[in-house]
Amino acid sequence: MSHDRLAAVRASTGGPFTAAQARGAGFSTTEIRRLLRHGFWTLLRRGVYVDTELLERVAAHPERRHALDVAALLLTLRYDAVGGGSSAAQVWGLDSLREYSSGLVVITDDEDVHTRHRRDVLVRRATLPAHHRHERFGARVTSAARTAVDLARDARFAEGVVLVDSALRKERTSLSQLYRVLNDCDGWPHIDRARRAVLFADPKAESALESVSRVAMHQEGVPAPRTQVVLGDERGILARVDFLWDGVKVIGEADGLAKYRPDDRCSTLDVVRAEKRREEMLIDAGYEIVRWGWREANDPPRLKRKLLAALARGAQRQQGRAG
Repeated sequence: MSHDRLAAVRASTGGPFTAAQARGAGFSTTEIRRLLRHGFWTLLRRGVYVDTELLERVAAHPERRHALDVAALLLTLRYDAVGGGSSAAQVWGLDSLREYSSGLVVITDDEDVHTRHRRDVLVRRATLPAHHRHERFGARVTSAARTAVDLARDARFAEGVVLVDSALRKERTSLSQLYRVLNDCDGWPHIDRARRAVLFADPKAESALESVSRVAMHQEGVPAPRTQVVLGDERGILARVDFLWDGVKVIGEADGLAKYRPDDRCSTLDVVRAEKRREEMLIDAGYEIVRWGWREANDPPRLKRKLLAALARGAQRQQGRAG
């Protein structure tokens, strides 16, 4: 149900509006209660509403849905703040190895506000330069670069790499923006953790599994492969592979379930058959293929053994061809 009298307010917040804003737009208390009772409006937080039609429309879009919750919370605060931490990460759609908390996180640079928990909200006070602030789906949040750096400061190396890789892959930020935030936050607690994650980042990593795999290889001293390499011959492109060790012609494939997920055009069987044909072509072209999943990626020594064995087979195969 459209309410033109609130159009400007909803446009500025991405949807939510307060009871006071509704009254200011000409809605009486009786009218507000009627709209809530008949389901045209929905209560998001105490004194904050949203058009039910909008809420239903974004239900299948986690980033936009979380942005409504952030925007609604900000309307209740008496000080300037933005969504930050895990809340901003959800609005930006950043990948995480941890399940995001259902609680909300806000950051303010108001010196009269102190870090504290209140009910389902964590309030943090920190410096917020203008270029660390952004707006997404109408909600005010920390920029994707600041969000990734903030979370990487408090995360294990692999977790930080997953966050930064996804921010780059999804083009929410750039390496130059990340480096600028690192410089802005120089001297902050655990900033070196974030710096390591950014320095190790690879925008070509297509999944969290690939990011974790790269970290495991690095930690175990496995020779670094090239990532997302397009292979072909005189007949054209054969395939794009996750990892490639050129000298020994070994291909590494990090096989998450998403790789075999059907879509509107292909069934699961079609996807599996296509992958089998792809693998046969690569083997015929002289490549050794090694596959792994989350179990090996989360067990770096195990992944190392698997990869080194494949690299050794690849080296033997190339020596045989040379002989």
